[in-house]
Amino acid sequence: MKIGLMVSFSRPSKSGEHPFEPTLRFASDAGLDGVELCFDPKPPYDHHYGAWSEDMKGEESKKIAELCKSHGIEIASLCSDWPWGYSRYCPTFDHWSRGLEILRQDIRASSDLGVRVLLTHFGVTKAASWDEAKGVLLKLSAEAEDNGVVLGFEGGLWANTGLGGLRELCKMVDEVGSDNLGVYEHCYWPRGDMRPHEEIELVGKRIVGLHSGKIDAVNVDYEAMLKALRHYYDRYWVLEIDREDVRESLSSLRALMGKYWE
Repeated sequence: MKIGLMVSFSRPSKSGEHPFEPTLRFASDAGLDGVELCFDPKPPYDHHYGAWSEDMKGEESKKIAELCKSHGIEIASLCSDWPWGYSRYCPTFDHWSRGLEILRQDIRASSDLGVRVLLTHFGVTKAASWDEAKGVLLKLSAEAEDNGVVLGFEGGLWANTGLGGLRELCKMVDEVGSDNLGVYEHCYWPRGDMRPHEEIELVGKRIVGLHSGKIDAVNVDYEAMLKALRHYYDRYWVLEIDREDVRESLSSLRALMGKYWE
């Protein structure tokens, strides 16, 4: 299993440099295998430089691919992170026509960049009903299928829809019934109710992506977690952490994988 880092564009270190290059340079220097690039016009990492799917067409897509190749870093996945802001202005799906248009473009950009998995969520938007949310996911799954992309709805964020938690998300994925929709697992233990290996067993074959915070051997049973993962998933473990914590967590995670995975 490879290890990546959740990132966005950042301030260029010199004139003429692409805003993705400092991020790729950091990832390469740290020894990461890949990155998860967030689509967000004003990301938390640097509010002046955000990646936006509607700008990633033609020559821009080619430029990004060339930069990844030159730094030896692949784009492990993409993340539609802008719904956090969008949903605060559009807290119900009554006003999501533009949001769905952007999500469809995120899917097309994923395809253009040759990226298989797109993490998605609806921010804090509440669904009026189960059928309303299902209708939205059916449309997005059809778009994903047309573009050869797999959508991963972040498990811990489904509760924001008001339609239940992780069990209910698994039920929704099953009802949509598309190979292009799954669960992007991110366990919040010890803040959450279930331990990581328990969540992984619940999600099972629906898992299409994996996030975690800093490696925490005090609270997490990584032997049990990696044992559960071996049954269902072996693609990328994406760290969602600050850059100053990357090297320590990367070293710890590689040691754990060496002990319990290989």
